[in-house]
Amino acid sequence: MSFKGKEVAASSRNGAPLGSSVKVGADGLTAEERLYQETVHELQKTYAKKIKPLEQSYCFEGFHSAPLTPQDIGSKPMVLLLGQYSTGKTTFVEYLLGESYPGAHVGIEPTTDRFVAIMGGPEPKVIPGHAAAVSGDLPFSGLTKFGTKFLSRFQVSQLSNPLLQNLTIIDTPGI
Repeated sequence: MSFKGKEVAASSRNGAPLGSSVKVGADGLTAEERLYQETVHELQKTYAKKIKPLEQSYCFEGFHSAPLTPQDIGSKPMVLLLGQYSTGKTTFVEYLLGESYPGAHVGIEPTTDRFVAIMGGPEPKVIPGHAAAVSGDLPFSGLTKFGTKFLSRFQVSQLSNPLLQNLTIIDTPGI
């Protein structure tokens, strides 16, 4: 439990070792979390003011990629798992999380038939690929260029898990 400006036992929410103490400010954030948010905000401002105008004036989008959105800049690192069919990619993710994620299927036959972005969220839920690509809150708008066929084989699974506060894991079908 956190109290404004008081020392509290660290939880895995802030990445500190269990049993250590950290200061939590009036906004409920540790100094490290506040610094991270301020840094991302400054990066977003710098990109919008300095880099994006250059990209637009030189038509960068025409030969490389569309301009970044604030969600792209502020998104957490993504880890993509690749491997052959039925080698344990989904099982590995479940081991890391300590629980199954929404929409996970484990079996003898190849069971993962889509790309699944496993992200932190307030409650367990599955977001279809089309909805995830048009959501302003998720960093997947760039996937629209791959078309509806790809988006029908993509989904976002959200759950409240300490590991997912710092990264997003992409589980893939076997190759």
